[in-house]
Amino acid sequence: MGTYQKNSVIYETLPKSVVRQACVRAIFRARFSREIEKEAEKFISRNILADCGKVPSCCLKYHLIRIAKKFRISKSKIASIKNIFKSELGHNNYYLDAGELKKA
Repeated sequence: MGTYQKNSVIYETLPKSVVRQACVRAIFRARFSREIEKEAEKFISRNILADCGKVPSCCLKYHLIRIAKKFRISKSKIASIKNIFKSELGHNNYYLDAGELKKA
């Protein structure tokens, strides 16, 4: 397990395979609201895939955009969340969260 630091704050301990993911590093390096960062941490923790030890980036992307809209984050910040990820938004109108396939 590895830790990720941002501005001298140590985030939740995550497996190295997750910390190495470009989308995870980008989320923690970006300057999003604390609500978005907390939601990212929670989502990542509950969605590490057992077979590969990574978080599905398209699902993380969808979840963070959904949460940003819920918290009424500005459209420019939502656009920056979208731009962090190279992946698609969900999987054909679905995304995975805590082992459940949810309708996007």
